Amino acid sequence: MKLLHTFFDLKQNGHLQSAREEITRLAEEQAKNPSILFEAGLLHKDLEMMSQAITYFNQALELDLSEDIRKNSLFHLGASYRAVGLYENAKEAFEIGMSEFPAANEFYIYFAMTLYNMDESDLAMEIVLSKLLETTKDENILKHKEEFSFYASRLDELFN
Repeated sequence: MKLLHTFFDLKQNGHLQSAREEITRLAEEQAKNPSILFEAGLLHKDLEMMSQAITYFNQALELDLSEDIRKNSLFHLGASYRAVGLYENAKEAFEIGMSEFPAANEFYIYFAMTLYNMDESDLAMEIVLSKLLETTKDENILKHKEEFSFYASRLDELFN
């Protein structure tokens, strides 16, 4: 996108403060451009300016987005919420992401991490184990798949 050319050049060359100034200017001038708002969110997230990142991701999500930008905005919004301890907000963003993009495993992993932060470690572990078993090609894990699947939701149970 031509509008973002200067921003990407600055960012790529490590001039992050100048890139931040450029993307902030663009976001003000092009407040209805989801690509610019998304990139503004990403840069602020990279700079660990999470509250600004959250604002930009939310603004992007209010617009008519391409599927890719919507998916990535939801993901980075949830990750940013989690990073600042807004776990309920993070959980909601990841739930929306899992609902809209069920094949996007990254939502499930971050959702599990958020559940862990919310002291829901049993469900978090079950999700991580399930996703591992769905996605791994490691034969040493796959040969125990049935056993791991059985115990995924029974981690605290004892069998005498």
